Amino acid sequence: MGSSYALIGAMGRRSASWRVRVALPVAAVSAASVAGAVGLYQLVAPAAAAPLWHVSRAPKLAVDVAAGCPKSVRGYRDVVNTFPGPPLVPAGPVSGMICRYWPSYSPRRADALARQRHLGTADARKLARAVRELDLSAPTGALACPADFGTVALIGFSYPNRPDVGLWYDASGCQSVDNGRLGASEPGNPTFYVGFLGLVNRLSPPVAAVPAAGPA
Repeated sequence: MGSSYALIGAMGRRSASWRVRVALPVAAVSAASVAGAVGLYQLVAPAAAAPLWHVSRAPKLAVDVAAGCPKSVRGYRDVVNTFPGPPLVPAGPVSGMICRYWPSYSPRRADALARQRHLGTADARKLARAVRELDLSAPTGALACPADFGTVALIGFSYPNRPDVGLWYDASGCQSVDNGRLGASEPGNPTFYVGFLGLVNRLSPPVAAVPAAGPA
């Protein structure tokens, strides 16, 4: 049989906290050996992996770090996927950028570029590590989300020998980030709201939910 189990045993007079964990084909564990070790051994099936969260919306925008932040994301809903993953991005970027946009409901500046931050190699790699550590499990169950203002950010990473990789970051409501194919959701995901969120907000603070008055 193709599947295997972990055989966990408490051996001899050793402390109950000591365990031997051995991976064996299930066929190698006979009924007699298990029956003869009643109270000493337990067969534990490996946990099933959670399904990945597949995200793909259109129209898609191509992220180009050298060209800088697009002036607006109006009309777009995602980024062009250039790295299938998982994880969401490759390791080792040489530079990057974070582009923050005004909320989509804003009457005068909807979806327009509000702030941009170029990332040198050190910061780009630090952020890429946090992104690579995101749990990409599909969200489940009912979610109680804060107000969603339609606030979006783009994150881009540049690499020496491959196309740039972009991320679409929904930065309000139940936040999420995706690479045009796979995504990570904030609710119930410590790798998002501790690891990723704190770092991206330090590198580029969020824009105000309501932009200050100014020319259109």
